[in-house]
Amino acid sequence: MNQMMFTMMISMTTGLSIGVLITLTMPQQFFYSLLLSMGLSASIGLFIGLRLNFLALLEGIFTGMMSGMMGSMMVSMLSITEAKTLLLICLLLVTCTSIFCSIMFLSDQFPKLLSSFFPAIFISSLLIIFTVYYSFSHDESNFISSDIHNQHSQ
Repeated sequence: MNQMMFTMMISMTTGLSIGVLITLTMPQQFFYSLLLSMGLSASIGLFIGLRLNFLALLEGIFTGMMSGMMGSMMVSMLSITEAKTLLLICLLLVTCTSIFCSIMFLSDQFPKLLSSFFPAIFISSLLIIFTVYYSFSHDESNFISSDIHNQHSQ
């Protein structure tokens, strides 16, 4: 059950981010971006589930496919600025999920090491999350301000 949960978490957040990112890069070809994001997300779910067991493999494939489709469809319904904000949220979810899964795998392999270094791991995880969020939100605010400036100068 834990393996299926890890597979679902990783393939869902990664597939959602891939769907948003691919549809943002190809906004005029929605059908091709939908198929590409579904295929990439399903293959990531396949590779994650392949190492665990058959049910986790099926869970990874179908969860990845569904999340890639959801990411693509959400971007097609939003404006570009809102879609870039959604990409920021998705990347934050991927970062948090990967940190959580890494900590869970480490606690299974090295229980004493994790318990002795837990405050350092927790603080470094928060710093990584804050850095990702700040760098993308700072970049997004620069993009929005240049967009507003360009609209007023025309």
